[in-house]
Amino acid sequence: MDIFVARQPVFTSDKKLFGYELLFRLSLDNMFPNIDGSAATSGVLSNTFFSFGLNDILGGKPGLINFTRDLLLKQTPLLFPREHIIIEILEDIEPEPEIIDVLKAFKSQGFRIALDDFVYDQKFSEMIHLCDMIKFDIMATPLDTLGPVLRSIENELKHITLLCEKVETHEAFEQAKAMGFELFQGYFFSKPEIISYKGLSANQITNLKLLNEVSKQEPTIDAIKEMIKNDVAISFKLLTFINSAYFKRLTSVDTIKDAITFLGLQELKKFIYVVVVSHMNPKKPTELIRFSMIKARMCEQCAHILKTQFTPEELFTVGLFSNMEAILDMTMADILEKITLSEKIKDALLGKNRMFNQLNDLITSFEQGQWDHTRFQADKDSKLIQKLPTFYMDALKMADSFLTSA
Repeated sequence: MDIFVARQPVFTSDKKLFGYELLFRLSLDNMFPNIDGSAATSGVLSNTFFSFGLNDILGGKPGLINFTRDLLLKQTPLLFPREHIIIEILEDIEPEPEIIDVLKAFKSQGFRIALDDFVYDQKFSEMIHLCDMIKFDIMATPLDTLGPVLRSIENELKHITLLCEKVETHEAFEQAKAMGFELFQGYFFSKPEIISYKGLSANQITNLKLLNEVSKQEPTIDAIKEMIKNDVAISFKLLTFINSAYFKRLTSVDTIKDAITFLGLQELKKFIYVVVVSHMNPKKPTELIRFSMIKARMCEQCAHILKTQFTPEELFTVGLFSNMEAILDMTMADILEKITLSEKIKDALLGKNRMFNQLNDLITSFEQGQWDHTRFQADKDSKLIQKLPTFYMDALKMADSFLTSA
């Protein structure tokens, strides 16, 4: 059975990662939570989640999961560890006595409860009392209309964490934060805040010099080895990353020389690219770097299936750098003036390569759980589409291993 899984980050007010909302489908013909009654058994959902490893996709953070009325009444959430999930109550679920009773049962066992896409009505008072979090979709209920609503029920919300969903701009993030929201879900973090034309910092210039050295047509492994050995931070990260669970090594690697031998030149170049990008702007959310790494790894793996002018290593580079505007708050054209990359990679980053534009659109749609995208439906039996869930999980593991190895 095909299992399509995606996660959407949820941030705190200081743009730290709080957790993820989990989305999944059992196939491209079948979207959760709208799976039919026969498929939506406790066993199917349990096996679905545990087949890919709940902790693998959550990385130790809490996951918000939607449950239908039927699944709530079957007490399906009890199959999951309470420390790992937050039960999301869909907006079309009415506060019937049996629903209230089952929510009380979840609450008594230590589960956290969130009301999803909430629109206030007095009939929900008992559900509000039982929940820990309320999610407001600001595409459906704009922030400007929410102020009076929040003020009118502020006494009922004292114990509630407010989550603002579909936050797509930094302006919306700041407005929601000022209104008292504590958690934020959306892709505002992956966009530049203010396009800047100021010069780069000394640290950013040093990182770009390293990047340019590695990007030379024929860098020698000895030259790269010296660069790594002369940078304590990179040396440490290389050793911790290569000894992480992602590589599944039976014996540890203890020296820079052995780590470089194990990786080889192409993998070493990719490692340095990732380190440089992750150090480019410490003020940015770590999730933005994770986002870039996931895109890079998925692009690289897709290159093994697609007929393209790019090598897998080149598509890794394009995917990794595709979010540099948001990382540096500069235009891509200005960034590329400072980096030594081939013309075809620059063209792809500037949106001039049709193949990469299509691939980037496909991967972005997958990451955001937009599986109704026309490409998924038209090509659902293609090898590329069928491989995307596996590619995505591998990319998550690689990115999480790298970012926890610091």
